[in-house]
Amino acid sequence: MEITELMIGDIVQYLDGKKLITVVVVKPDGSGNVVRLKQKNGHKFNTTVDYLRPMPLTPEILEKNGFRIVFDGELHVSYFQDIESFHTEVKVDKIGIYQKLSMFDGLGNGVTIIECKYVHQLQHAFSICKIDKQISLP
Repeated sequence: MEITELMIGDIVQYLDGKKLITVVVVKPDGSGNVVRLKQKNGHKFNTTVDYLRPMPLTPEILEKNGFRIVFDGELHVSYFQDIESFHTEVKVDKIGIYQKLSMFDGLGNGVTIIECKYVHQLQHAFSICKIDKQISLP
């Protein structure tokens, strides 16, 4: 991972020896490769991005966060949210691949397309669309 990919609040994995631990980014250092992380138990520590791995999106994570699986000839996943009369629909192509994520307003106009293979990329997509959504993990 690159330090420029990370924002405060991103969920990533830390490689502790041979074990991956889920952590949250507390503070990325934009000038270097050091990042401050927080574990689920509240413990905070610094490490370099060399020990970070992106957390892959899975159907379980998507479903836990309000996505619905829709079959319309081709398998895709949709998320619907109404925010002050602005309807956002997020579609992720092909479960397990997540090549791209498209967001549309209520009229079907495309707002943005972003690569979305990992949890932190989904968090960034929500942020772009001004959706205040905390990602829950199964």
